[in-house]
Amino acid sequence: MTGKIGIITNDKRQVFQRDIITGVKAIVEDSYEVIVDSIAEDPKQRLEISLDVEALDGVLVIANVLSHDELLGLYQTGKPITLVSHQEADLPIPAVVQNNRDGMMKLVNYVVEDCARKKIVFIRGDMNQHDGQQREMIFQMGLMRHDLTNPDDYNLVGDFNPVTAATSIMEFLEADKPFDAVIASDYLMGCAVLDVLRAFDVDIPKSVSVVAFGDGPEAVDMGLTVAGVDVVELGKRAARQLLSQVEGATISGVTWLNTELIVRDSS
Repeated sequence: MTGKIGIITNDKRQVFQRDIITGVKAIVEDSYEVIVDSIAEDPKQRLEISLDVEALDGVLVIANVLSHDELLGLYQTGKPITLVSHQEADLPIPAVVQNNRDGMMKLVNYVVEDCARKKIVFIRGDMNQHDGQQREMIFQMGLMRHDLTNPDDYNLVGDFNPVTAATSIMEFLEADKPFDAVIASDYLMGCAVLDVLRAFDVDIPKSVSVVAFGDGPEAVDMGLTVAGVDVVELGKRAARQLLSQVEGATISGVTWLNTELIVRDSS
């Protein structure tokens, strides 16, 4: 190996981050050592960056784990940087991002138009993350385009955590409120919701349609309908973009990775 690529992320153990890192390694590992700095595995005690940035050939930052000032400081080192799954509008740092607008609109349109659903429960992501904020905003925009709204208590806490999502949907079921669809902002949360609904003998998909953003083997096994994003490919594209910068290319703006609606048994 001739060089070193650094990756800064919140928690390398999570499925999304792990798949991105897999994609990055598939592109760079023949020539570069990949060093991962996982600084927020305990979100209550975020660590300082431990990477020796000066010793690196380039840096990838997965999700918005760094503040604006930290990203600015990283940019000012002059090292090639690519952001993955987030962007910083006022910094000229290129980004590779899954298209949240494309995916969430596909889910809302499918549930409302094809499944004829109107009482929709939404499982939120982590509202401290760009993806969580954007997917909820686009979900609400999608509803408005169909002249629909959902009450605040139909927007449930999920935090991109399947256990949290399962707890939220159980509490919602216990409240005995009418609903005919669930849209989850992450497919692992969608799988957890599907598990709970089936355990409560909810008739899926006759009475309730369940869909989610993203895709993976768990969604395939559960028969979950998704707007799928190839996360490993997201990592590969980010790695190629970073290597281009390492080789001297000037890159700016956002590269979008669109989604594909994959209809399965849950809808």
